[in-house]
Amino acid sequence: MIEIKITIDSALAILLERMNMELKIRQRDLIIPKGLKLENLPHRQLMPIVEASIFDTVFLLPPELVIRETNLINIITGTVRALSRIVSQDEFRSFSSQRTSRIIQPIVNHLQIQIENKNFQFN
Repeated sequence: MIEIKITIDSALAILLERMNMELKIRQRDLIIPKGLKLENLPHRQLMPIVEASIFDTVFLLPPELVIRETNLINIITGTVRALSRIVSQDEFRSFSSQRTSRIIQPIVNHLQIQIENKNFQFN
């Protein structure tokens, strides 16, 4: 097992940065009204932003960290739970590792197929 050493506060800063980018994209596309901040969004609008931000951030990690056995799921789960104090929404405290797994499993599957096919060798 590879242990990723990052504090929850550092991971939270990365997640919040990506969430702010995702919010701006959704505001540009008129999905969310302009002028709103993350703290002002209801949970039903904020959760898709969180999930998309997790997905995008994990996709930027080195493939080996994603497909091998690591503590990545624990880090992500703890980070989303810590997000509850930033956005003042208790719903994030109950974010589960199973939900984290469902978010990142498509990335794991994709990377494993790419490694098996060795398509990355020709890029």
